[in-house]
Amino acid sequence: MRTLLIWPPTTVYGDDPSIPPIVQPLGLAYLAAWLEKEGHEVSILDGRGSRKHKTKTETYTRYGLSDEEILKEVDKFNPDIIGISNMWTAYSGDPHQVAKSIKEKHPDLKIIFGGSHPSEFPELVLKDSNVDLVVAGEGETTFSEILYNLERNLPLNEIHGIAYMEEGKVVKTQPRERMTEIDQLPFPARHLLPMELYIEESRRNGFLMRKPSMAMTSSRGCPQKCVFCTVRAVWGRDWEGRSPSNVVDEIAHLTDNYGVKEIAFLDDDLGRDIPRLGAICDEIIRRKVDIKWTTPNGVAHWLLNERLIDKMKQSGCYRLTFGIESGCEETRKFIKKKVPLEQATRMIKHSNKIGLWTICTFILGFPYETKAHMRESIHYAIESETDMGVFYALMPHPTSDVYSVFKNEGLLDLDPIMDPAV
Repeated sequence: MRTLLIWPPTTVYGDDPSIPPIVQPLGLAYLAAWLEKEGHEVSILDGRGSRKHKTKTETYTRYGLSDEEILKEVDKFNPDIIGISNMWTAYSGDPHQVAKSIKEKHPDLKIIFGGSHPSEFPELVLKDSNVDLVVAGEGETTFSEILYNLERNLPLNEIHGIAYMEEGKVVKTQPRERMTEIDQLPFPARHLLPMELYIEESRRNGFLMRKPSMAMTSSRGCPQKCVFCTVRAVWGRDWEGRSPSNVVDEIAHLTDNYGVKEIAFLDDDLGRDIPRLGAICDEIIRRKVDIKWTTPNGVAHWLLNERLIDKMKQSGCYRLTFGIESGCEETRKFIKKKVPLEQATRMIKHSNKIGLWTICTFILGFPYETKAHMRESIHYAIESETDMGVFYALMPHPTSDVYSVFKNEGLLDLDPIMDPAV
């Protein structure tokens, strides 16, 4: 089937200074590659577009293509079905707006939502009559089965991992089982993306050692239970890693086909399997792949050791990000990071000693956190001797555990905002 996958624009309101980054929609690219392998004709529309695409009014700024431009691309491709990514609750209005504009012109065209937000809140999403189906969790197998059944006019109710409306009620099927062998996934279908856009964006980044840089992932999921995290909405608590040879094959693919000189591993838990991470480093070294690499999403310091960090540097790693989150032991217990900070300090100091750049990230604003607790984070950043301390204000995403704390305390209720029917 002709399938159009849409990465929607992003709208910010009022005085919000946020500028959405220009990034590869890797989730859609993985899905597209899987569907192409199954014989479907697929196109990806990066609706966020380049920095040139912006609509500004007195009340909001929309970054990305206009509804009219999106409709023009829909008409050009003439799809049988459309999938729209809906990753973030904070920006969940944009996918609904895209669906509305498409349905107004093409009322019989089926629209499927996937991503973190609909995976956690299918009932809310399906209040929007413009959404026909929700894919919850890992999407490749589920989306493929949907297309198979639709092509043959078969019922959908036995497909795991979906939700839909039937006679005014939400029907949710059994959860989709996670893939256990993710080497079976083809590399993301980057040939369907405007790669020159992402390459040019990386050249503007002043924090890179070598350019251009490209993002990729070597694993899926994270078993940790940090209260602020939203990873479980899609991946649950399971973790699966690609084999070292498969990971390095993709690095070589990026260097050979796109001239990439640096990799940003966007894994949620890159170091979960320490022997695997060491083997990835060994494979890069053995094959003499000329690459630099970083861990912008952070790496679990409690899983590292000095010998592994030495090998990481030898294989091209030059910057390590440590997700410390708080320098206060009491706050760390609340956020379920119960590992001792002494080990983190040791890893930071060793990384500095051998010449790696180190970044420690912290989050401020947890429930019950005092000014004194926050100062402990600042003191730790200084005393640890990290090269850079980065402090974020907590965003209690509704798909995170900490949101329920705010809600139960009567401090925050985003339900009316998330309701597309309001």
